Amino acid sequence: MKKEIYTFKEELSKLIDQDNNKVWLNKKASKRIDYIFKVGQEQFTSSEVIGENDEFLLLGQNIDKKLKDKSAILFNDYFNSDKN
Repeated sequence: MKKEIYTFKEELSKLIDQDNNKVWLNKKASKRIDYIFKVGQEQFTSSEVIGENDEFLLLGQNIDKKLKDKSAILFNDYFNSDKN
């Protein structure tokens, strides 16, 4: 799974404007959420859920609909497919 997470981060980095957007991946652990990585800078706006499954949660700030949709598709490709 480490390889998939690293590759996902690399692909996500290509979509995200590092200065104007922020996304971060978290791993769910019982009632706790563990931070894994972030791409971009803090935007001081409300965060929103981009993608979620039983194990992971992808959040974003300052993400428009087009970028949210692309990021959600990427999340689903890596974390909601039958290959995992």
